Amino acid sequence: MKFIHLTDTHVVASGLLYGQDPAERLTEAVASINAEHSDAEFVIVTGDMTHWGDADAYARFANEITKLKIPFHLMAGNHDDTPALIQTFPDLPRDENSFVQQAIDTARGRFLLLDTKAPEGHAGAYCDKRCDWLARQLEAPGAVFLFMHHPGIVT
Repeated sequence: MKFIHLTDTHVVASGLLYGQDPAERLTEAVASINAEHSDAEFVIVTGDMTHWGDADAYARFANEITKLKIPFHLMAGNHDDTPALIQTFPDLPRDENSFVQQAIDTARGRFLLLDTKAPEGHAGAYCDKRCDWLARQLEAPGAVFLFMHHPGIVT
């Protein structure tokens, strides 16, 4: 099984971020995936799709990521704004508590995409409601692959 992992694209609505245009870099990544890795099952983007979490940046991100020829799955990072993300991607899977997390069952096992975004600030968090969801997902038999934006351990 082959999948692609992208993270921290930090797209801005316009202009440069630290001397680079993140959307241009995303354009190049999407072109590379389409040209060289279209045999992958999907792409997982593990957060920080935008730098400021604004609607215009999400629109720019969406313009590029939707050019992928294979399915993609999005996760929230600490630079993301969940309401703006959901407004741009209204079909984004969420759990019963509206956290942006999902289980993807594949031939190789269950891919669990966790929402580790704290309600305020840039820290990671995983509350009891999210832990309950995770515990239920882990009851399924087979291999599990965990994806999260923030580290799962104290670093």
